[in-house]
Amino acid sequence: MNAIVVYTSKYGSTEKYAGWIAEELGCPVKRLKDVNAAEFGPYDTILYGGGLYAGNIAGFRKFQSILRCAENKKLVLFIVGLTNPDETDAYSEIAQKCTLPAFAGQFKCFALRGDQLFSKMNGTHRFMLRMVKSMTEKKSPAERTAEDELFLESFGHDILFSSKAQIGPILDYIRA
Repeated sequence: MNAIVVYTSKYGSTEKYAGWIAEELGCPVKRLKDVNAAEFGPYDTILYGGGLYAGNIAGFRKFQSILRCAENKKLVLFIVGLTNPDETDAYSEIAQKCTLPAFAGQFKCFALRGDQLFSKMNGTHRFMLRMVKSMTEKKSPAERTAEDELFLESFGHDILFSSKAQIGPILDYIRA
């Protein structure tokens, strides 16, 4: 197996996961801005990681346009978001929506939980989370999930959800 990990990271969670995956696979890891199409030629496995922001995967469309062709390649997409990946299949729907027609059905998708870093968030992301908080607070306590309660309790604070253990299914898939 000859692999490369490419990623886009805004607050550091995706970069952390990309590094852990590359370390475990013994392969190179590169930021999306530092790769070009010619670099993908020698690799039979190409992984892309991006954070989830407002229903889009950071850098994923650009990555696909650089990749151009993936004949005989194993393609993996790992999406890093604040929502617990065990609680929803929204990640798969978003991956399908963000995949260009030329790559439809070619990416194996994995969801990883990123860190909640309010201290690093820009104004736009803080505003978006305030809107989510407002909608969550409008739910009756009986309607709220454990995730809702955790979100409300931790709002405004940094919480580290990332863990190296979360990359296990990705490694298993690649090594199979």
